Amino acid sequence: MKQFIPLRVRIEKDTVVRINRILAGKGKIAVSLNQEVKPSDILATSDISSGFRTLDLASLLSVEGREVEKYLKRGVGQIIYKGELLAYKDGGLFGSKKTVIAPTDGILDYLNPEDGELRMTLLPKKVELPSGVYGIVESVDQEKGKVVIRTQVSRIHGVFGCGRLRDGILEFIGKREDLLTSAMISPKDEGHILVAGSLIYKDALSNAISCGVNGLIVGGMNAKDYRSMAGGKIAFPKKLENDIGISILVTEGFGSVPIALDIYELLQKYDGKFVSIDGNKAILDLPSFESSSLAKVKSTVLPPDEVSDEHITKAEELKVGMGVRVIGTSFLGEQGKIISIDESVTLIPSGLSVFMAVIETKRRKIKVPVVNLEAIDYI
Repeated sequence: MKQFIPLRVRIEKDTVVRINRILAGKGKIAVSLNQEVKPSDILATSDISSGFRTLDLASLLSVEGREVEKYLKRGVGQIIYKGELLAYKDGGLFGSKKTVIAPTDGILDYLNPEDGELRMTLLPKKVELPSGVYGIVESVDQEKGKVVIRTQVSRIHGVFGCGRLRDGILEFIGKREDLLTSAMISPKDEGHILVAGSLIYKDALSNAISCGVNGLIVGGMNAKDYRSMAGGKIAFPKKLENDIGISILVTEGFGSVPIALDIYELLQKYDGKFVSIDGNKAILDLPSFESSSLAKVKSTVLPPDEVSDEHITKAEELKVGMGVRVIGTSFLGEQGKIISIDESVTLIPSGLSVFMAVIETKRRKIKVPVVNLEAIDYI
């Protein structure tokens, strides 16, 4: 009797795709249609406001709020630079002098005469949008600040994820089976995409957002935490896009599950390199860092309208020797090759009668219900 199991693509190696590079804020795109680009090329630049900062000058000077203005060394509306004298109070004969130095570059925006709080608007920062890839510019949208590039990538498909398109340098923290804690993340990880082990705790996720981490790649996640990020529902494929200030890709499923070796070993080759993550589409793009990839990019013509980015699950006939991955609760995430398939059903503890298959992994042999398997490429 023929049996079929789902075939889900986990990794697409050296495939030509379109990627979107989007400028943060309004700016000027410097590349043109059909132009060849390399990773270091700057596609566009913009000036982005960094927000504001509030200083409690009344407390810093030890005076009443209404007295603060007379101690200011810059007037409201003026620019001040980090390290310059912002306010000064002479201590007189018996008092202590008070000095306030500007903590950052900014404009003195507003002084509250009641409580003596000063709001500083931070000076805009120049932001450059690098290409990050070897490729060819397919379209330019000045209004949206968007450049579409045809390039070669290795694309990883996760089980699910959350968060808009972001990019950054790939960085490993801990081992593939580690539980990610808050202490493992620091401000030095700002702007990076972190490979973060088998499970991320909620406090670690909050700290990652606070530290400005752009993305996280984990083997598993608690269903409750995912539900809170995904609008309160668990549904696949996800219909709505969500973003909580960071992009997350879960490669294996719910619970504590180490990132499988097929994905983990590929990620190791890109440690310290530029990558792009789209949590809402559950994909991670690893751009080719070889200039020779341009030859394949040039010779590949993509259709005008690509098929949905959600990879399609197909069915494949179950056979001895095929590569499989366990998707059930027992042995979740294990990968190997089928060495035998039972010809009769087995009654399992749940009360179901199922066909069983024996799988040989790199470290052991396990017996698993066929319904808990999906087909993969396995070496």
